[in-house]
Amino acid sequence: MGRSSALLKGVVAAGAAYALLGFTPTSFIGAGAVSRSSATQMKGYRLDWMLEKKGGEEGLQTQDGYWVGETGFEKAMGAQGLRYRMRPTAEEYKLGKEVDGLITQIGPLKFKFGEAFGGTGVNEKLRQLKAKIFKEGITDPKKIAENEYWVKKYGHKRWFAPSVNQAQGN
Repeated sequence: MGRSSALLKGVVAAGAAYALLGFTPTSFIGAGAVSRSSATQMKGYRLDWMLEKKGGEEGLQTQDGYWVGETGFEKAMGAQGLRYRMRPTAEEYKLGKEVDGLITQIGPLKFKFGEAFGGTGVNEKLRQLKAKIFKEGITDPKKIAENEYWVKKYGHKRWFAPSVNQAQGN
């Protein structure tokens, strides 16, 4: 009788361990992550459209019909006068604004060591934008009304103007 109860206990323990493994995330044991629902999937490349040459085009096709990419972001931010990836814009290089020490010339070769080790995303346009945000203060009418209520009830404001990093980029 002792031997069969030990066997029964072993079978029950093995079954419990198997059931426990069935409820744990499988990404920890190399089987891949649990799939997400379709509500969380991102829109992106349409490989099926590219292979089918939908619309007569086999190039890059996206769900929304446009693609910006890093070059597009760099151009868009440059058009606004802002830096992308903490590097001066082409216009800043051309005018020599805030680019001192970024380019090192050794003989006929030029290297951008300054960008790699001392680059900053702060330039005159960004400083102006930060100052504008700081000066505007609170613009939401609900927060302004709540501040008035809090001053009457508690003697101090609930909401304050955003604290904007005033980095100078030097």
